[in-house]
Amino acid sequence: MSMASSIAVVISTYNAPDFLRLTLEAYRQQTDLHFAIYIADDGSSAATANLIHQMQQQFPVPIHHIWQADRGFRKARIHNETFRQIKEPYTLLTDGDCMPTPKLIAAHRKQAQAHCFLSGSRILLAEAWTHSLCQHQKFTTTQSGWWWLQQRLHKNINRLFPLLMPSSLSTAKESLKGIRGCHLSCATSALLRVNGFDESFVGWGREDSDLTARLLHAGFKRCNLRGTPVLHLWHQEFSRSQLADNDTTLKTCLAERRIEAVRGLKQLGDIDA
Repeated sequence: MSMASSIAVVISTYNAPDFLRLTLEAYRQQTDLHFAIYIADDGSSAATANLIHQMQQQFPVPIHHIWQADRGFRKARIHNETFRQIKEPYTLLTDGDCMPTPKLIAAHRKQAQAHCFLSGSRILLAEAWTHSLCQHQKFTTTQSGWWWLQQRLHKNINRLFPLLMPSSLSTAKESLKGIRGCHLSCATSALLRVNGFDESFVGWGREDSDLTARLLHAGFKRCNLRGTPVLHLWHQEFSRSQLADNDTTLKTCLAERRIEAVRGLKQLGDIDA
């Protein structure tokens, strides 16, 4: 049995049911259906829960909904709670505003390596096109190269080449530069090794970089997954009011070559759920 015989797809979301619907519909269209979905919900209202319940009824793979109360941006905590429930040996981390292209799961499974984590790329969708997709609620991800060229000419997407490239891996390296949380995968045991996400990060920013830094410190290498990008739906930027403090926290992690999260899986309790 391969390391990625079954994949846990962890999708973070917060009060964006239109985006989540499009993302889940894109996972319905995957060529490889050997995966389960875990929605890490950072306190969304009933609209998101109702959508998930509706989608669960006739979806080709299991959808698990893990929810916590809305007490501000707590992405790290809801991910750690989700990690405790994962049964699959391999995990793909992504977001509810990132629609997968049809062979995303197949690419991560094929390229999975025991001592590496895979960092993928994204295509940015224009604001107007994003609004149009949300209104129609469904989108067919299987399209020809010519069709995608038309979208590029109409400025609906910011790049074309990654959509046309076959899936491949870069050489293994140790670098944080260019890391994005749009889709990153590794053995589930690697996430447990580094004690999951660090809840020391308050507000948006750098929690993904911290996780990957600690994976590097633990001896895992980074490989960039070329081709097979996700389609990132347009939205306004999150508040960056805590970014300076989070930058300082990340610098401390790098200086100490820390492996385990200060406040991670081992410190996760039920008291502040």
